[in-house]
Amino acid sequence: MLPSWVTEVVSARTGARRRHSHFIERTLGHTSRFIGDAVFAERVARRPGYLQQLDARAKLFSLLGLLVAAAFCHHLPPLWLIGGFIVVSAARSRIEVTALFNRVWWFLPGIFLIIAVPAAFNLITPGDPLLIIYRAHPAPRFGPVPLPAELSITRQGIASAALLITRILLGVLLAVTITLTSRWQALLKAVYTNATAPFVLVLAMTYRYIFVLLWIVENMHLARRARTIAPAGPAAERRWIGGRIAALFSRSRLLTEHVYAAMLARGYRGHPRALTTSRFTWREAAWLIACAAVAALALVLDRVVLRGLRW
Repeated sequence: MLPSWVTEVVSARTGARRRHSHFIERTLGHTSRFIGDAVFAERVARRPGYLQQLDARAKLFSLLGLLVAAAFCHHLPPLWLIGGFIVVSAARSRIEVTALFNRVWWFLPGIFLIIAVPAAFNLITPGDPLLIIYRAHPAPRFGPVPLPAELSITRQGIASAALLITRILLGVLLAVTITLTSRWQALLKAVYTNATAPFVLVLAMTYRYIFVLLWIVENMHLARRARTIAPAGPAAERRWIGGRIAALFSRSRLLTEHVYAAMLARGYRGHPRALTTSRFTWREAAWLIACAAVAALALVLDRVVLRGLRW
């Protein structure tokens, strides 16, 4: 005899219901992409490239120096010079240009909406109007609040927005290049001091055990998916999600206690020990000199060659 639920007819899912019942697939997809990105970054950092062979401290110093130089540039060509230098260095480090820019361009929509669009209008950057949205005489009012008599896109606003976007994308490009060519432990060791020790330790533990928690979440959702015959209602799905959140919090708290007890049992006294040693060689010196030369050339190009250029 078969159980009654085996022969029970289950109605087909509708399109609206299907959209609401795919939270498990979405969670599994986001988890897989996050782990895949982390594995890709670690794989790139292990390649025998130019930047991978440099000490992480030298790369951080060069990152700060180039960012400071970019902040003092008021024209686009010097920023393009710094960006081209970083792209060439990334190519020498065996990083695909497409993979590099795929990690940079996803910042562009938010930057464009938050910074570029408001900065292009005369309300933020007054100047010569290129496109007049509206013009009213006398100025309209919204109750007691007076509204501007003219709303337009200015030439100075477009130039300012382009400069801001280029600076931000250049900073993201520098940060992505450094993180892709450096192992996480090397970056943490480079910024570790007595003042930053608590923050570095928290970041190190977070990076290590976030993959364990993601593995637990993935197993929870895979188990739910394997046991799902018919879609549950929204209330049942909310109860299941709430229960899994509580279970994950309990397991993470228990894992924290066990990890700390294991660290104490192995001799941890508040100061981590690195298994690798860092040293400056001629490669680090050559890299720092090259970055200083590019920064100086960009500043000279901005302050001397393009000084009289009017945007």
